[in-house]
Amino acid sequence: MYKIFGFKPDDRFGRVAEVEFSIPAKGSYTYLLGSFNAFNEGSFRMRQKGERWSVKLELPEGIWHYGFSVDGEFLPDPENPEKATYRRLSYKFEKKVSVARIIGKGKFFHRPSATYLYSFAGRTHVVFRALRGKAPRVVLRTGDKEIEMRLKAHDDLFEYFEAVLPGEGPIEYSFLVECEGKTIEYGPFDAEPYKSETPEWVFGRVFYQIMPDRFDRGLPGTPRGRAFRGEGFHGGDLAGIIKRLDHIEGLGVNALYLTPIFESMTYHRYDVTDYFRVDRKLGGWGVFRKLVEELKKRDIRLILDGVFHHTSFFHPYFQDVILNGEKSRYRDFYRVTGFPVVSEEFLEVLKSSEPWPERYRKLKGLKWNYESFYSVWLMPRLNHDNPEVRQLVEDVMRHWLERGADGWRLDVAHGVPPELWREIRKAMPGNAYLVGEVMDDARLWLFDVFHGTMNYPLYELILRFFVEGEITTEEFLNGLELLSVHLGPAEYAMYNFLDNHDTERFIDLVGDEKKYLCALAFLMTYRGIPSIFYGDEIGLNGGGEGLSAGRTPMKWDEGEWNLSLLKATKELIRLRRESRALQRGEFRPISFKNGLLLYERVHGDDSVLVGINYSGERAAIEIPEKYTPAKNGSKRIELAPWSFIVLTK
Repeated sequence: MYKIFGFKPDDRFGRVAEVEFSIPAKGSYTYLLGSFNAFNEGSFRMRQKGERWSVKLELPEGIWHYGFSVDGEFLPDPENPEKATYRRLSYKFEKKVSVARIIGKGKFFHRPSATYLYSFAGRTHVVFRALRGKAPRVVLRTGDKEIEMRLKAHDDLFEYFEAVLPGEGPIEYSFLVECEGKTIEYGPFDAEPYKSETPEWVFGRVFYQIMPDRFDRGLPGTPRGRAFRGEGFHGGDLAGIIKRLDHIEGLGVNALYLTPIFESMTYHRYDVTDYFRVDRKLGGWGVFRKLVEELKKRDIRLILDGVFHHTSFFHPYFQDVILNGEKSRYRDFYRVTGFPVVSEEFLEVLKSSEPWPERYRKLKGLKWNYESFYSVWLMPRLNHDNPEVRQLVEDVMRHWLERGADGWRLDVAHGVPPELWREIRKAMPGNAYLVGEVMDDARLWLFDVFHGTMNYPLYELILRFFVEGEITTEEFLNGLELLSVHLGPAEYAMYNFLDNHDTERFIDLVGDEKKYLCALAFLMTYRGIPSIFYGDEIGLNGGGEGLSAGRTPMKWDEGEWNLSLLKATKELIRLRRESRALQRGEFRPISFKNGLLLYERVHGDDSVLVGINYSGERAAIEIPEKYTPAKNGSKRIELAPWSFIVLTK
C-alpha cells in the first residue's frame, strides 16, 4: 500500500509529498520499484518495521507507477486495487503495475523553485500549474506588464502554462487566472529564479560515444582477452582511438564518452575487477595518458563510465568474501544474503576446464547467496549503505578526474540510492559533468544529484513518434513540453541520443536513411546535449538481439561507408556547434501537425528555424522574412516527404 503523510515545500519541484510504501513482510529482502527508478532494484531498499517492509520517498505530484521486488521477484502492490499495464519501449519493459496518485490541495499551484521559476541563458522561465480544465486563460503580471501565458503541456491531471521573460535576476510577479467566469489573482511572489550549476563547457559540446573494444585496434601487442559468456573480444584499444582522432575531430564532435576502460573479464567491461587500473587489454595507463594528452590538444572533453552499482564476481574484494566468508574484511561491501556466498559445486564448475559458454550456462542454473545486477552471478551488488563503499566511489571518481577525465557517466545510476550521488556531487570539482543512467522519469536524480541524465524519456518519445508511429505529431509535442516542465533548466544538460550500447541501432529501427536523418536533425536542433554512437555517422548497422544488438565492430573500409549520411551528419554537427541558439536557445514550437515539425530555437539575436516533414506527403511551410532574402513578408517552401530544413537568421 502507499500512504501520503502530507505535502511540503520543495526547492526543486515546488511541492512534494511524503509517501510511505509498504507491503506485508515476507522474503529476505525487498525493494521499491517504480517509474522513478526504471523498476530497478538497488536504490530504494525497504526496511522491516514490525510485520511490514516499508520505505519513505518524497515525490513530486502526479501519477506514479510502482511495484515491489521480493527476493528478486516482481510483485504489484497486493493492497492497492488500482493497476495498469506500464510499457516502455526505451528499456523494453511491460508489466502490470500499481498506480499511486499524488495530488495536493488546490486547483492552482506555483512556488518559486527550480522547475517553476528559473533563469537560463539570459532569460527567465515562469511556470504555472492548474488542474485540467480549470483555467482557460492565465496571465502573468510583473511590474506594469501583463503577459499572456502559453498553455505549454498537459498530463492526465494538470495543465502547465509558461511565460518566458528577457533578463535574469529577482522578480516580483503574480498570476491572473480565469476560473469559472471570474478572474482571481494568485500571488504575489517576490523571488530570485533558480540558476543551473552545470559546468559551462557542457553546453557547447556534441558527444561521440565509443565502446573501445569495438572501435579499432592500435597496439598489435596488447592481449585480446579470452572469450567469456560466448561474447568474444574484438580487440579494440585506446591506441585505436588515438589512431582515429582525425576521423573523430573531422566529424565536428568535441566530447567523448567511453564505456568502461578498467580491468575486467569481459569485452564490455561492466564487471570491473580493478577501478584504479586501465585494462591492459586496452593498452594500460600509459596509453590512457597519451589519449588524454591528444584530446586536450584538440579541445575534446572526455567522460568515463563509472560502474558502482556492482563489481565483478572476480573483484578481489568479492573473492575475499568467497574465501573468508563471514570473517572477510569485505563482507559488508556487498549485499550478501547468506554464507557461504556460493557452493562448492559452483566453485568446481567455475574452475573447470570446460569452455566459458558451457560453464556460464551451468553456473546460471545454480543458486548463490548474494544480490546481483539483474540476477547475473557475475555482477554482485555493492552495499551502498556502507560508508566504505561510498568512500570507494568518491576515491575512484576523484582519481580519474585528477588524471584527465572531465566527468562521469554513472552506470545503473537509478539502482543506487540518490543520497549517495548527492554526497558524491558535493565532493566533486564543480567543472566535472556528472550524468546518470536513469532509464525513466529522472526527476529524483536531478538538480542536487546529477547535472543531467541519459535522456531515456526523450528517447521514448522519439521511438514512439519516429519509429513506431504510435503517437501523433501533436502528442509528440505535448510529450516534449511535458518533459520540459518536469526537467526545467536541467533539460539543457541532459545527454540526448538516438542509440547507445544498450539499444538497437536507430538506423535499423527506422530502416530508412531519410527517416534516420530526420530524427538526427531533430536531435541536433533540440534542447539538451546531443550525442552519436560510434558508426552512426557511416550508417553502421547492428546485429543480433538484446543489449549487444548495437555493438557491431566499427568498419574502417571507407568503401563500406554511407558517404551521403556522413556528409549530412557533419553538416548537422557543424550547425549545432556554430549556433548558441541551438545550444542554449528557447524552444518555440510553431506548428506540429500531420507529421510536420516546425519550430524555432532563439537566443537573443541568434535564431534558427527547423522544419521536419516526417510524412509521406509534401508539406508547405511559411518561412519568416528574417530567414530569407525575401522582402515581401513570408516565403513559401515545400518540403519533400521524409526531409528537413534548418535555416539560420
